[in-house]
Formats: sequence, structure tokens, C-alpha cells
Amino acid sequence: MNTFATLLSKIDTADHLDFGTILSTSLELFKKVWVQGLILMAVLFGIMIPFMVFVYLPMFQEAMTQVRTEALDPNQVGNSLGAMTAKIQYITLGFVLVYTFLSTALVAGFYRIVKKIDHEETYAFSDFFYFFRGRTLDKLCAIAAFSLLLALLNLVFEKFLPGFSASLLKMGITFIFSVYSSLFVLFLAFNTDLEVSDIFVLSFKLGSRKWALLFGLLVVGGILGMLGIIACGVGMLFTFSLFYLPFYTTYKTLFGFDTRTDIDRIGADDI
Repeated sequence: MNTFATLLSKIDTADHLDFGTILSTSLELFKKVWVQGLILMAVLFGIMIPFMVFVYLPMFQEAMTQVRTEALDPNQVGNSLGAMTAKIQYITLGFVLVYTFLSTALVAGFYRIVKKIDHEETYAFSDFFYFFRGRTLDKLCAIAAFSLLLALLNLVFEKFLPGFSASLLKMGITFIFSVYSSLFVLFLAFNTDLEVSDIFVLSFKLGSRKWALLFGLLVVGGILGMLGIIACGVGMLFTFSLFYLPFYTTYKTLFGFDTRTDIDRIGADDI
């Protein structure tokens, strides 16, 4: 496992990374891990379902009530939806915190499985839940808190700025911090001994140096991952895990992995 100083040094001395090579390597890797990616996406989608039901069911019930009484009034429905909007915003903040906590742990577990498959190591389904452990909970909370902070900032923009300006700023924040947020999970997945502050420092350091490349990989990976929408949308569960693989390939290229066994390390320490 790389130390903080080693990782920082490798970032400072990082050579040019080839976009095409990283993408093609990720596509080849996807062929090996698509089943595990399907499991990940199914679980993440399952987490979202209760939130969507909780938010949208009251709206649906309001409209259906008016339809049954033959008194459907678009203005009244609009007013009802407007009244719900404020409540939904605060509910969404809580969901962002919980969902980021859970998804970060699961995606980090997925990265752990990907690394094992990539190096032909034995893995288990329980690896998905590896990061739901005491020594990583504080890191998960910190990453979730960062996402909540961004969500609060977007809410402030909506409250105090004109619609177009707020949308523009929200879009800018989403674009800029999408790279850093993805790196948080990546560094956590392969460096569980790092402090929370170290993970943030390394993520911002690497993200700032390679932002254009990493953002391009996110966009292209996302587009390729969404190709499954052609199959009535359900296909996205099979393909969207491709979104995460270019970052794994980037990490592997820049930092590498310590693939020695425990016996090998003991022998090396004795020497």
C-alpha cells in the first residue's frame, strides 16, 4: 500500500496519460467485471427507489384524487406541487447525505473487487461491504458531508439568485467537483490507512493537475455507460458501471498496486 508521501510524489512526477489508452484498457476490463458492475448498479438503484416513492407518491395521489372527483384543476395541482417543493428540497438534503455515505462504501467495494479480478485474485461478494467497517466510517461520513455541503450551496443559489444564474452556478459546481468527488472514493478504496485529510489533499492535488483528462474520462465513460438505455432503460444496469472504470485505470497507471502476498511481505521485511 502506498504511503501519503509516495502518492503525493507520484502525482508531482506524473507523466502524460494517454486518453485513448486508458479508455481502451477500461473497455477491456469491463468485459471481465460487468457482472459485478450489474450487482453494484442494482443495489444503488434499489437504494434510490424508497426516496423516489416517498417524494413522488404524494404528488401522484394528489393528482389522482382530483381525477376521481372529476375536479382536476391544473392550477390547484400546480399550487400543491409548489407547496411540496420546499419540503422536497430539505428531504433531498437528507437523502444526499445518506445516499453518498452508502454509495461511496459500495463503489469503493466495487473498486476493491475490480482490482482483485484485474490481478486474478480471489474475491467474494462480501467485498462489496468491506468499507462498512469501523475504521472507514469516519472517512465515509466526511465524503458524505462534502456532498451535503455542495447540495446546500446549490440550495443557497436557488434561494438568493435569479433562475438562470443559479442554474449556471449549479452546473459549474457539478462539473468542477465531479472529478474530485470521484477521486475521494478511489483513494479511499485503495488506501484505507490514509487520514481523511490525506484523501482530500491527494484528490484535489491529482484532480487539479489532471482535471481536463479526468473530466473527459467521466463524460465519455458516462456516455458509454448510458448506452444501455437503448434496451428500454433496463440495460443501463448492465453498462453503467463502465462509468467508474477509467478512474480505476488511471489510478493503476499512476500509482500501481502492491500485489505481493502476506508471505512475500514478511519475507521482504526479514531481509
